Parts: sequence; structure tokens; C-alpha cells
Amino acid sequence: MMIGRVIASFGRHVTVEASDGKLVLCRPRAKKNQCVVGDWVEWTATEDEGTIEKVVQRKNLFYRQDEIRTKSFAANVDQLLVWIAAEPEFSENQLARALIAAKAQGIEAIIVLNKLDLGANFDRAWTRLLPYQAMGYTVLAISASP
Repeated sequence: MMIGRVIASFGRHVTVEASDGKLVLCRPRAKKNQCVVGDWVEWTATEDEGTIEKVVQRKNLFYRQDEIRTKSFAANVDQLLVWIAAEPEFSENQLARALIAAKAQGIEAIIVLNKLDLGANFDRAWTRLLPYQAMGYTVLAISASP
């Protein structure tokens, strides 16, 4: 049995990076795929693919939840960048949900406000983020236009 890290997940397949750096397409042994990007897994090689035998204990699990279901999408996260824009206007509800999810898992969150070049729109968005700065969140201002 080998140990590897999940670097991509799509449907019932995951891509595992083996200890030698080789990328291997793997399928979970169980019917439901419990792997997410960032998981460390124990896996066995087959002829041209691999089989996930076990997910190693996680440091944390980042997920979103609504009234209907919970969707896990990353594990063993060290830091979260919450990337928002000055225009279109960002959703405070979604920002708060991301920050709460990160806090619940002990993940450091940094807010990145894009579109510094938009003048008044940027200034309005920056003002809306002042309470987050007061709470101790790092807020970065950038302009990532081509």
C-alpha cells in the first residue's frame, strides 16, 4: 500500500500524486467517493490506475452547507484566500459564510479585494470591509487586470 495526496477530484475519480511525483488516476474502493483535494490517502496500484483504500485522518475539512446538503471540497487547508471584487458588488452573506467555515475549521482566512483600479467602486467596497479589518482579518487590495 502506498501513500499519496489527492490533487484533483472529479466524479468518482481522483488524481493522486504519489511519493515519487507520479500522477495516478484512482477510484475509491467504496461506492461513494469520500476523497477531496488535499486528502492524504492510502492506495494500491492496479494495472494502469489505482484504488483508494483509506483516507488518512484529516487536519481539517473545508465545506459549504445549505438547507439541502453539505458539500466537502478541500482538506488539510493551511490558509484560505477569499477573493472578492469591487465590481460587481460582492455578497456579504457569501463572504461571511466563507469566513465562518474557515474559522470553524481553524483555517486562517485572508480577504483579497480585487479591482483597485476602479476608484469610487473600490473605495465603497473597501469601506464595507473595514469591520472585517477591525475584527482582525487581513484585507489585501490588488488589481489583477490583464
